[in-house]
Amino acid sequence: MSAKGAGVPTDEAPFASGAADLPAYLEIARALKDAIFAGRYPVGSYLPAEAQLARTFGVSRNTVREALRKLREEKLILSRRGSGTRVLPPQSSNSNFMHAMSLNDFRAYALNWDFAIEAVELRKMHKDLASWIGTAPDEDWLAIRGLSRTHGARHPECRVELYVHRDYAAISRLVPSHPGPVFKLIEDMFGSMIVELTQDISAELVTGKLAKMLEVEPGSPAVVVRRAFKTASGKVVEAAHETYPASRFRYEVNLHRAEAKHPG
Repeated sequence: MSAKGAGVPTDEAPFASGAADLPAYLEIARALKDAIFAGRYPVGSYLPAEAQLARTFGVSRNTVREALRKLREEKLILSRRGSGTRVLPPQSSNSNFMHAMSLNDFRAYALNWDFAIEAVELRKMHKDLASWIGTAPDEDWLAIRGLSRTHGARHPECRVELYVHRDYAAISRLVPSHPGPVFKLIEDMFGSMIVELTQDISAELVTGKLAKMLEVEPGSPAVVVRRAFKTASGKVVEAAHETYPASRFRYEVNLHRAEAKHPG
């Protein structure tokens, strides 16, 4: 497995760690999640046994257990003694319900959207977004703008402005036909693993022009989401500014203790 195309190893593509800054169990968890989202392990199917996964990845069973524990925490799988490990369905049937737990969960969420791209061009980022991510406002970024809606939805649910660092501007020719989030395309093309997503959520009123795009009344309340996708070195490779009519936005975060201690 490499950062350019992480996946469950095969005879033709054996496991080979490509991210020295990540523990092996996290790389294995990421590979298994990629395989789940790609349909190699459909909902309701069972993952290979721990011993088989250990042989496949060339690691100890303890490392595999840690990877599976990570997937259980993210509610992607269910393990039962004597019954194996089964892939779980999404927690919510409402595809407009953002359930954020990991970058791979964000990837799966993004696959539920139709993104109608209006423009892909080099341009300067909005000053407030540039200030938020800590970059110079006069730098050129690859800007991708358009409207997103859940598959089959009557109204658009989000106005999207994505900004990709110009080091990765070559993705512009593939963006219109690429399913899923832009950050995954950057990873696949350049091998720059994105390990952190910083997010800020605020409220504002929708202006006349934007209200028309989103098919709401001018002055309607909206939720604004700003995101920054970063590599392990802290480099921002993608920034996003998204505006949702308040009535079309839901968001859930599950928090887990780093170390759960039972009372003695």
